[in-house]
Amino acid sequence: MLIETDRLLLRPLATADLDEVVAMHASPEVVATMGTFDRATALARLERNEHEWNERGHGLVAILERASGRFVGRSGLKYWPQFDETEVGWVLRPDAWGQGFATEAGRACLEWGFRRLDVPYLTAMILPDNGRSIGVAVRLGMRPIRSDFLMELPVTVYAVDRPDASPQHRAPD
Repeated sequence: MLIETDRLLLRPLATADLDEVVAMHASPEVVATMGTFDRATALARLERNEHEWNERGHGLVAILERASGRFVGRSGLKYWPQFDETEVGWVLRPDAWGQGFATEAGRACLEWGFRRLDVPYLTAMILPDNGRSIGVAVRLGMRPIRSDFLMELPVTVYAVDRPDASPQHRAPD
């Protein structure tokens, strides 16, 4: 699987991305909203992601800048069984912030997800004080649908309905 946008390449995130993921999650700006993980935890998450790609046909993707091939972050789709929902997410290296990469990657993942998955809506789970991610969610047409907890952290769950969803098959209000 490879998704190309005007400026980005999105491909499945793999264990070969370990150093980039660890470095991104070591940045104080990323730690503030996403937490940090050591190499062992990051490796376990990457291995789990590879399994999800094999099992579900979707998962997290590396965001690469097309012009340079530089790793700028991750996005993709993550199924959360406790909610029976699929989330689109995004995390960027701080030096890639403010360039529209999260919105571009998020939009590409939403479009790809709605083509591939039979789901009425996709979500984004965002810490209530993460203004940057809330801005991305709004630009993607998402709206808040509930407060919840993800991995023991309070989040606001945003959702966007499938473009062709009938009124009875939309995200709850």
